[in-house]
Amino acid sequence: MNQFTLRHRLLLLTLLPSALIAIALVAYFTLSGMRTLEGELRSKGLATVRYLAPICEYSIIAGQIESLYGLAQATIQDSDVKAAIIVNQKGRVIAVSGRVSLASENLRSALDEPTIVIETDNQIAFGAPVRRSLQEVDTMFEMPATPETIGHVFVEFDKSELVARQHKLLLRGLLIVLLGLVVLAILAIAMADNLARPVIRLAEAVGAMSSGRLDTRVAVVSSGELGRLELGFNEMASHIEEAHQSLQTRIEEATAQLAYQARHDVLTGLFNRREFEHRLTQTLELVHAGGEEGTVLFIDLDRFKPVNDACGYLAGDELLRQISLLFQGRLREDDILARLGGDEFGIILSNCSGSRARQVAEDICSLAGAFRFIWQDKIFAIGASIGLTPINRRVRNIDELLAAGDSACHRAKDSGRNQVCEQEALNTPERRQEGNVWASRITEALAAGHLLVEALPLTALQHERPPGDWVELSARLLEPGQPPVALSALLDAAERYDLAPIIDQHFIEVAIDALAEARQQRKTLHCLVPLSRSALVDHTIMDCINRLLQAHHIAGTGLCLLFSEDISGQLTSQVIEFSRQMRLLGCEVGLNDFGGSLSSFSHLRSIAPSCVKLSRSLTRNLGGSRASTALLRAIQEITADQGILSIADGIDDSESIEQLQQLGINYAIGSALAPCEPFQVWLQGAVLRTI
Repeated sequence: MNQFTLRHRLLLLTLLPSALIAIALVAYFTLSGMRTLEGELRSKGLATVRYLAPICEYSIIAGQIESLYGLAQATIQDSDVKAAIIVNQKGRVIAVSGRVSLASENLRSALDEPTIVIETDNQIAFGAPVRRSLQEVDTMFEMPATPETIGHVFVEFDKSELVARQHKLLLRGLLIVLLGLVVLAILAIAMADNLARPVIRLAEAVGAMSSGRLDTRVAVVSSGELGRLELGFNEMASHIEEAHQSLQTRIEEATAQLAYQARHDVLTGLFNRREFEHRLTQTLELVHAGGEEGTVLFIDLDRFKPVNDACGYLAGDELLRQISLLFQGRLREDDILARLGGDEFGIILSNCSGSRARQVAEDICSLAGAFRFIWQDKIFAIGASIGLTPINRRVRNIDELLAAGDSACHRAKDSGRNQVCEQEALNTPERRQEGNVWASRITEALAAGHLLVEALPLTALQHERPPGDWVELSARLLEPGQPPVALSALLDAAERYDLAPIIDQHFIEVAIDALAEARQQRKTLHCLVPLSRSALVDHTIMDCINRLLQAHHIAGTGLCLLFSEDISGQLTSQVIEFSRQMRLLGCEVGLNDFGGSLSSFSHLRSIAPSCVKLSRSLTRNLGGSRASTALLRAIQEITADQGILSIADGIDDSESIEQLQQLGINYAIGSALAPCEPFQVWLQGAVLRTI
């Protein structure tokens, strides 16, 4: 039924009841007529035998056979009579006329009254008794007697004419039904078309609009409700077309805005890293196609973090906007300036190479060095470390340019900052050779003991505290004849050449050895071990921890693995999975440099660390920054509510200690509390000493 169209349904609704009623009426009258014809034949047969029986009485008594034959012959003159039979009292036929079909046992039947003897599809036979008439008697000497049956008469009727009349009546009824249905069908089709045509037009118009033809309209030709529907559809279509045009305009504007945002940095309005790499690819392709060589500059601002730490991120954002305008003022319209992320910028100098490109880089470096950023009552000097890399036909892809520029920029920063360092794009063997140099330096330092692991003791600021000693591990690279390399610079170089897992494993080995030694002395020790980004994606670190714990036959209790909040925000799913695996071993996970971003609090729920080490930007100037104090108070309340220990770093004065105690911070690290010393010295003196 659901597959029928409206026209079909209207036809069914119109035709079906009428057809059923017509068929029922015709069938009723036809069957009634057929039964009437059968009743007439039976009445005629009974009347015939009732009439014939008294006439035959005298002839049977008198034995006048010829008279009986005459009666039989006269009876079959009727067109419906097939045969007439007269029998005596004993059932013997004494007169017959016509084609007899009755059997002898039927002729010997004793009948009390006129009745039907037998009936088949083709014939019907009637019979009646022939009785002797009663004579008048003297009622004084005799009682009246029952009339004596002296014979029977039988009349057979042929039903073929009856059947023919019934068939004729049936055919007439069917013809009437057929003619009635034809007339009803014509009327129903006309009515259905009249009702369905406007609805069909509306349905076709709706289909046209759904396919995108919003200018579709229908002719208002109907009256009543259908006319109001047609008029309402046209009004609705006009509103939809207007709304669609307005929406399309907004979509185009939003698309253009999204396309702009996908290619530009939101803060500065410069190109972002994705667009910068796309433009760099185009520039390299033009150079390979025979165009003039160019230059790419990678800029890393110097002393940018102190601005954020001292004045907050609003000041840092304003500094980035001002420095962007400063750089744009020195460049040509065809040059491309982009913000690559954080305080890093990139410049593509098309058709500019050699001394000209070097002069542009030096000018930008001088501008950055002479620039002074003023925020409220503070003045900051900003510099720029710039890496310069030529774009020539020897460069195969932009990865080589990015690697060379990044390396040159780091050299400029390591060489004293606010200067320009130039480096050709490294091919794979040269880059592998530089990586091998660092690999050999780190390996030799570990073998010779030049990598000094240091202890940063944690001092409890509250009376209620977990038992045992707490310490954070750090390190410095001390090579003969070389300046010391801090842990941050060492990890930066190690991650650049995929060597960070070596340092991570060394830290873990030192920490687990110390935990095992403290366990033997029945001492409680908690070691905070900083790990690099590589530990999250390198499953060998988890295997190393598991193997070392099993080798020392200890659980991971007391081993807390620290990740920076930046890494946690970038690799959240990996940190969550790493934390789950470590907790299965009994270890703990902590967040370093916590509170430095807007997503800090979300990490507490997703990663569920055991401790957080607060960002130095929050603890550096407690007395002079209400915002830092308020944020510290909020962090402490949230972490305490979730059972997370808070650790303040870089505490170098006693005033900060008192404020941290009042805020409820659990632990602190800094020269005002405990000095940094070699880890083994601290372990033997502070933990394993015997009293």
